[in-house]
Amino acid sequence: MRRRTVLALGVLALAGGCGAPAPSYRGEISLLVPGPPECWGDGVARSLKSLIEARRWARRVLITRDAQGGGASALGRFAAGRADRLMVADPLLLADCALGDAPGDAPGDVGSFAARTVPLARLAGEWQVLVASPGSGYRTFEQVAAALLHTPERVKVAGGPDRGPGHLLLGLTARGLGADPRLAAYEAFDSSARAVAAVAEGTTALAFGGRGDVAAQVRAGRLRPLAVSSPERLPGLDAPTLAESGVRVAYANWTGLLAPLGVTARERDALTDLCRAVVDSPAWLRLCERNGWTPMWLAGAEFRQWLTGEARRTALLLDDLGIR
Repeated sequence: MRRRTVLALGVLALAGGCGAPAPSYRGEISLLVPGPPECWGDGVARSLKSLIEARRWARRVLITRDAQGGGASALGRFAAGRADRLMVADPLLLADCALGDAPGDAPGDVGSFAARTVPLARLAGEWQVLVASPGSGYRTFEQVAAALLHTPERVKVAGGPDRGPGHLLLGLTARGLGADPRLAAYEAFDSSARAVAAVAEGTTALAFGGRGDVAAQVRAGRLRPLAVSSPERLPGLDAPTLAESGVRVAYANWTGLLAPLGVTARERDALTDLCRAVVDSPAWLRLCERNGWTPMWLAGAEFRQWLTGEARRTALLLDDLGIR
């Protein structure tokens, strides 16, 4: 079976911190989530609100949602907003922007993504797990790989929304195997949790879901894990990594925070200190453990550089998928 080395979208430098400064931001914060209530960013926003308000690191945290017109349209309205209004960023936002949907963007003009905002910090990520229904006939990743190579249009893999992490990871997996990503059949659900539930119910054969989405179902025997997208095997999941299986990809559904261009240097530093206090807190680590998230701290210029590269890689993958 032919394999290719893939430039991994979302190879994440994991970093933790110690001795973080006490947060100095005491105003009100509004978190804008460019997606539906069940999206991954919404769960992160609600966790941030609970943690920050409980410690009185801000007077109040408001959550607003903008599901109209896609993430790129929301970003266009956000960029010139107030300094206290932050946006929750994730892979789907990058994909929307790569399609050139934001006002004034030319198609494919993704290099300016980070230039239109002030990237604050990447906070956490979710490693993805490919799961199969026990009655599907798929017992190993090798069987899925063979089918993707020979009859890709017949291998339907479910996941969250179109252009989201599951869709992108399916494209990366197909490309890494040497298959044509445009022929891979993707079945989109409102959320990866719903896609995983469909596999557990036996209404679809395969799905990519976050570690937190699949763990309980795997323990109950309602799902069979076939591969994980992390660089190393995940505790509690008897499944090889994609790299072990011949697909040299490590990919996580990440999330971070962006500030609008109008933020001052002082406000930016205070908000970054707040982000660092959050990720260094024991409460955040407990949240990550409970939800199956992995801390993935990256801030400032390093986050901006990573975000710019990730936006470009996302655009190239959308080209491979025939979407852009």
